Amino acid sequence: MTYKEKVNAYRQLVCDVQNCAKLNDCNKSSSKKAVELEKCPFCYEINLWSYWHGGVNNLDADILLVGQDWGNYHDKKCSDLIEQIKLHSKESERRFSYPTKQSTTDQNLCSLFDMLGKEYNIRNSNNHKVFFTNFVLCYRKSGSITGGFRQQWARNCSEHFKRLVEIIQPKIIICLGKQVYTAVMKCAGEIPKRQGYNLTIADGARQVSFSSATSIVFPMAHCGALGTRNRNKNTSCTKLTLQESDWTKINEYF
Repeated sequence: MTYKEKVNAYRQLVCDVQNCAKLNDCNKSSSKKAVELEKCPFCYEINLWSYWHGGVNNLDADILLVGQDWGNYHDKKCSDLIEQIKLHSKESERRFSYPTKQSTTDQNLCSLFDMLGKEYNIRNSNNHKVFFTNFVLCYRKSGSITGGFRQQWARNCSEHFKRLVEIIQPKIIICLGKQVYTAVMKCAGEIPKRQGYNLTIADGARQVSFSSATSIVFPMAHCGALGTRNRNKNTSCTKLTLQESDWTKINEYF
C-alpha cells in the first residue's frame, strides 16, 4: 500500500468510525448500572488519544500503542485537549501541544517509552514512529471514567482495529492491560492462555497476523495507578521499576 493509499484508507476508516451503527448494540444491557457509550462529535482522528501521536503523519509507525477505552471526554482533565481540538479542526492544524500533565498514565508512558531510546521519545510531538489509539473507539457517558468494561464493546470495534493495523502495518503492538491484550489477540484469531495476567506478561511477546499485516504483540500492564499496583503485586518492586524492565524487552525486536 502506497502512503497515499494509506492516507485515503485511514480517512475512510475515521469516517466509518464516526458513522458506526453499532453504538445501540454496545449500550444494550439488562443492568440498570451498565455503563453506556457515546460518540465524540468533534474527534476527527480514529481516537482522541491519536491527537497526541497519530493521524496521517504517523501511518508508517513502527509501534501501535493500544489502550482500553478513553473514558469520559466531558471530564475536567480533558478540557484542555478538547479546547485544542476545537481550535485546530483542520487536518493541517492538528499538530498541537498535547496536554499530558493532567494524566498520570500519560506521564508514565513518557518514562516507559524512554526505555526504547531516543527514536521513540514521545515527549517529542513530531515523533512519527508511534501511533496511539484505544481499542474501543466510543466514549463513556458523563459520570463514568473507569470500570464496567464489556467485551461487547471490544467485539464491535474489532473490525475497525483490524483495518487500522492493516493500514499502519506496525512492527510492534503494545497492549496496555489484560482486556486490551485479549481483544487484540482475538481480533487476530488467537486465544490467550487462561492464566494470571502477570504470567502472560512474563511469557512475553507473540507474533500474530491480521490478514495482510504481521506484528509482534506485547502484553503490558496499564501504567495508571491500578495497573501499576497489579503489576507489582507480590513483588518488592515499587512504582514503574518492573514495567520499565518489561518494556526494555521490546528493544530485542528492532
